[in-house]
Amino acid sequence: NTDVAASFAAIAWMMVGWWLEKRPSFVGLLTGAVAGLATITPAAGYVSPIAAVVIGLAAGVVCYFAVALKNQLKWDDALDVWGVHGVGGALGIVLLGLFASTAFNPAGTDGLFGGNPGFLGKQVVAVVLSSVWAFCFTYGMLWLIDRVTPVKVEQTDEERGLDAALHGETAYLGTS
Repeated sequence: NTDVAASFAAIAWMMVGWWLEKRPSFVGLLTGAVAGLATITPAAGYVSPIAAVVIGLAAGVVCYFAVALKNQLKWDDALDVWGVHGVGGALGIVLLGLFASTAFNPAGTDGLFGGNPGFLGKQVVAVVLSSVWAFCFTYGMLWLIDRVTPVKVEQTDEERGLDAALHGETAYLGTS
């Protein structure tokens, strides 16, 4: 299921990017695979291979647009952690609530499509509560760290180059 979801997410991300950006992107293909991995992780041992295909396709499309939204809003997330891991993980938890099946893991439970809507409700509550906790904890830690050392560099330091601004030397010389 892990391989299946990652593969379908990679292709879905690349196809959406190709359609919207008019060119395929190798970085997009790889980012889509990571999105598929993040999304299938909660569900991998509890869903069918067909559900893994659906989860992978959903991961590629939903995470692509989450990253596009992050870029449009100019959020500071250089590695797309929110759009790929945050949104992907939350999506995977909710989709587990739909597709979980005791036919594929008797130690688990059935999801909505197996006749257990209560499990989907628990998954949604888990996503909401863990998202609120993660946001509050992260915000609090960044606030605390910022009291000791700046979390964000000054614009002038970015323009000069962070190696030179922060360390007084340049680690790599670019070849333009």
